[in-house]
Amino acid sequence: MEILLVYPPFCTPASPPYSLANLSAFLEANSTIETSLLDLNLEFHKLKFSKYQQYFQNFKKNYSQEEYENVSKEYHQLTKKIYSENNLKVVKNKDPELLTKLTAQIIKQIKNKEDLVAFSIVYSSQAFYSLALIKELKKHNIKTVVGGPAVNDKIKQAADECFDNEVELLEYLTKKKTSHDKLICNQALDFNIFQLKDYFLAKPVIPIKTTSTCFYRRCTFCTHHQNKKYHEFPLEQIKQTIITSKQKQFFFIDDMISKKRLLKLAEMLKPLNVSWMCQLRPTKDLDEKTLKTLAESGLKIVIWGVESGNDRILKLMQKGTNTKDVAKVLTDSKKVNIKNVLYVMFGFPTETKEEFLDTINFLTENKNNIDLISTSTFGLQKDTPIYNEPKQFNITKITETKRTVLEAKISYQTSSGLTQKEIKQLKKSHKHILEKINKFPKEMNFFREHLLNLC
Repeated sequence: MEILLVYPPFCTPASPPYSLANLSAFLEANSTIETSLLDLNLEFHKLKFSKYQQYFQNFKKNYSQEEYENVSKEYHQLTKKIYSENNLKVVKNKDPELLTKLTAQIIKQIKNKEDLVAFSIVYSSQAFYSLALIKELKKHNIKTVVGGPAVNDKIKQAADECFDNEVELLEYLTKKKTSHDKLICNQALDFNIFQLKDYFLAKPVIPIKTTSTCFYRRCTFCTHHQNKKYHEFPLEQIKQTIITSKQKQFFFIDDMISKKRLLKLAEMLKPLNVSWMCQLRPTKDLDEKTLKTLAESGLKIVIWGVESGNDRILKLMQKGTNTKDVAKVLTDSKKVNIKNVLYVMFGFPTETKEEFLDTINFLTENKNNIDLISTSTFGLQKDTPIYNEPKQFNITKITETKRTVLEAKISYQTSSGLTQKEIKQLKKSHKHILEKINKFPKEMNFFREHLLNLC
């Protein structure tokens, strides 16, 4: 038996999907099952947006910021429109665009009737095409299985099987129970199984995870860790993945990396002469000396989980940070020539107008040390501490509204703080202030890998 691993549309095709590379390496290390891969997200974008693929692949440092901003904005608006139109078709039980061609690509790679097609669904936006493709494959009597953090009940019902992790899939494929202590879990990943030259950027950026999940796991709004056990992948495995890729740019996609772990990574990375970026909490232990060591190992960009410029809100979020320390970290990071990208979240439950403005003022006061701001509005997620203990956050009512393809939409009401309408109005009225702070085009928030091409 062979298994075809599929990554469905829609998300920005800036780098090869980590989930497919990881799953392929795990299955081949622990069984005789052959795997093949198909990034249908990339294939869709190649078919629909070849003009933009060509532009981004030829993107050079001497391109003007104005040109990049115009092209990327045009591309982003067009993709949003296309995504929305096709998602609506799936909701109405109609065939989305290019379904026949995408299905044909899957069937072309299947050698035998008993072969399996496995969908890796990482983002909720991938649910629509996943559902349409699974239904279409069923017409051809092709067996499908699904897995990933964005799998929902609708997709589970459509597919033949659903698995919570790679071990469950392995046991299903081999038809026998696996002893966990005998599993090979430290295998290097091979990203050369992808057509790296086809992705929408000039030089490939390889995604790498260094741990199984976030070590911190206390942010009250977060579900990313999904209660997984924290485990650090061996440095030798990461090193071998980097060497095997034959690339020079890497995005460490962990939600968070500890200082101790960062310093070990820096020691390993420095002799390899690579450039890298990562996501961190701006905690005071990341002092200038530490950041300099990281910069010397090739760290070019950090995406900081700042979230708020108000200490009460930060405490309520349980970020483990305060505004004074955050400002110092950003200053020290800038001193050692690391670019600072900031995650900022508006509208956290009970946030007042004054606290909203505290964040605006914090960003303005620290504008010299900020290169790009990525803003979002708080959304209540199932199984977060806020969802499970709403009274602690003055949430008085939670409503779940069923949807055709996606999981139920969650809305809420609070007894204090800004309303969602007020948050939207405040964000709109302060949009120009935030955009003036950005030193990179704001559209790079949808193509963060492009930042490495500039640094």
